[in-house]
Order: sequence, then C-alpha cells, then structure tokens
Amino acid sequence: MSVLSKKWKYINEGNVHIVLCVIDTNYVIRLIKEDGNMTKMETIRNSVDFVNLVMIPLLFGKRVYNEEIIQLPIEDVAELSEKLSNIRPKHRQVKSIFSHFAIKAPNLTTISNNCENYCLEIKPKEGFICRHFKRYQKCYYCLKQFLKLQEKQIDGISNYCPLDLFSGEKTRMKRALLNLIQNPQNNFKLFKDGNIIYSEKSKIDFEMLITKLPIFRSINIFLDFIIDILLSDGTSSIILNESDGEINLKTGKCYEDSNLKPNSFLNKLLTLQKLSETFNLDLINKNEDYEYVSKLLNDMKELNMDLSKSDDREKFLGTINPKYLVLISAVAKDCSIMICFSPNSHQSYSSVKIGDKSLSYKLSVTDLEPKSIKSLTKRKNTEKKLIQLYEKMNGKIVINSTAFRNPSQTIRSVAAIDC
Repeated sequence: MSVLSKKWKYINEGNVHIVLCVIDTNYVIRLIKEDGNMTKMETIRNSVDFVNLVMIPLLFGKRVYNEEIIQLPIEDVAELSEKLSNIRPKHRQVKSIFSHFAIKAPNLTTISNNCENYCLEIKPKEGFICRHFKRYQKCYYCLKQFLKLQEKQIDGISNYCPLDLFSGEKTRMKRALLNLIQNPQNNFKLFKDGNIIYSEKSKIDFEMLITKLPIFRSINIFLDFIIDILLSDGTSSIILNESDGEINLKTGKCYEDSNLKPNSFLNKLLTLQKLSETFNLDLINKNEDYEYVSKLLNDMKELNMDLSKSDDREKFLGTINPKYLVLISAVAKDCSIMICFSPNSHQSYSSVKIGDKSLSYKLSVTDLEPKSIKSLTKRKNTEKKLIQLYEKMNGKIVINSTAFRNPSQTIRSVAAIDC
C-alpha cells in the first residue's frame, strides 16, 4: 500500500508509533519506529491480535472495529521519513527509522468524511485507589501530580481526580470534566474534522467554543451529553435529560465510591483496571519484555476462546495466568476514550436526542497495544517514589491552581489540601 499516493497529515506520535491521517478516508496509518532494531513481523502481528482479539472485546463485548497490518514500499518509507523531519517535534526525532510494515486502523476522530465531525479524547487514568495507597486515601493520579510538578514535567497541579469520573455520580463526573477542561495536560483534547481545536496548548475559552456548536446551548448540556454516553453501554441510543449545572470544583481527599451500572462502558473499563489488585509485582521476571503476548494468544487459541462471547470472557478472566491480567490492567489504566459525534444523522450509529434535535455518536478506545512487562517494574518503583514524597510532605501540600478558562468561573489561586 502506498501512502504517498494519497493526501496525508501528521497527527501525533508516542514512543512507538507515528500517526498519520489519510485525508478523505476513514482510517489512519501508524508508522512503527524501529530505532535501529528491525521489528519482527511476529511482534507486529501479536500486537494487532492483542488489540483485536483481547482488548476490544473485553471492553465492548464484541469486535466493534479492527486494526490490520499493511506493507509500505521501501521508497515510501524513506520519503516519509524525510518529509516528517520538518514536522515532528525535535525531542521525538531520536527515533527516525521506520519499519516498512505499518498498522492501518480506523480513524476514531470521525464518523464520516461527508459531514461535520467532532471528537472528545479523554485519558481517564486509574479510577480507584490501589491497595498500596489505601492508607493515604489518595489515588495514583493525584499523587503523581505532585511528583510531576517536582520533576518539572508540568507547570501546575491538576484538580482532576479519576475517582470523580468513575463515580457514576453526575455531579462528581461533571466536576472531573470541568477540572480536565481547566487543566487538560495530555488527558483532554477536542477535535474538529480530525484537527485538534482544544488541548493543553489552547488559549481559547472552552465554553465559548462549545456554545458555538448549534446543538449545545451551554457547556452544562455538553457535559451531560458526554456523561450519558460514558454511563451507557456505548452502543445504545440515549435521550438526554439536563441536570443541575452548579458544580463545586474544590478538591479534597480522593473519594472511592462508585455507583456505575454493570453494563456501563465505564464499569467495564474500571473492572479491567482492577485486575491488577490481587497480583504481587515482586513475582515479575524483570528479564521478560513482550514475550507474554504470544503466550497469551496461544493459550486463547488452544482453549478456543472467543472473547466476543460472554461465557468465554468470564472463563478467560477466571482462569488465565494472573500475570496476563495485570498487563491487561496496565493497558486499561492508560488508554484513551474517544467520543466522536456529528450533528448529521447516520443510520449506522447510535444517537443522543437533545430536545427536538439529535446527534450521532460512536464510542471507541485507542492506545490498546500491549504493555511491556518492564512497565510493571517501573510502576512499582514509581509507587515507592510517590509514598516517599507523600510522607516527606507530612500530608500537607500547598499548590498554585490556574484560573478556570471561563471567566464566569472562579477557583482559588492557592489551595491547601488535606491529603
């Protein structure tokens, strides 16, 4: 397949992939960074099968979309590398050698090429307090904010707490989303037709941006819209009922009290995240990396497991090697939720009815590739750092909080938090 024969644009990149949007199509291409080490076809196949056969059916109960492997002409890879050198961030260009194999995946930011598309990306993070932090009543995300500030990875502490989003309580969920809007970091983005129009780099007013859309009279309706989708099974049509818009953005202790319905998308995600809680990270073999992926897939094949079937999912979660489950949990803790919507009606997608109008929507998840076993060792070391930092600060932390981007909202500029 040739990418250069089509119009394309650079979207973003991580440590492993560069994502290119192919214009006027419904898919993206993920270039694979090789960094001098040739990526084996088996490794790519295992990664794609892990996404298609494990993560997607565990989250949605069926295979709602698929990734596939493609082969790029060698001359295309060389030309792409050259053209991207003027676009990519400098700190990412330490890896500039790409595999001639790539991954073709659905463009999760659009519903159709023939309509106006919007997409909200939320990286929700870990929605519970892990066992090592129970005594402190603080979640991993909130504790890590202080470590990131100390290491100058962020300019200011976020008041977002994942436990609010996963609470199932609309008032708390609204508070979580408003705090993400206030300080998006890398956890909140809004796209229009595949282009980012709001992120941590934005200097525009989010409420003004949302109320310009013809269907949302206020940011409150928009938040209800997003919350109702997250509380649904992700595929059903919804009739929206607007809730109270008065939200207290004040933060305090991480409050773990989830009222999610069993069939809700958020509950399925939270259930996968919690698979790590009974596993002892000391049992991890530090010399292993991604070898477990082929073993996991082989075990599923031998047991003839199809995770799109509820009985097989139950059997999988109850009998599979616990080490595999903790790695699935690691993926679920770091994935991104994509809520794509369009004011145009599309029969192949579910809808949300708002008054006498309706929006088509699709709910999907990205960043579902397998994690390295080495990432569990990193997690263990980070937990130790967070505990040491917490205890050193004697439970009293003073932070600077940036003002909410909507001038009609005000937040304390200095907040004392009892941790």
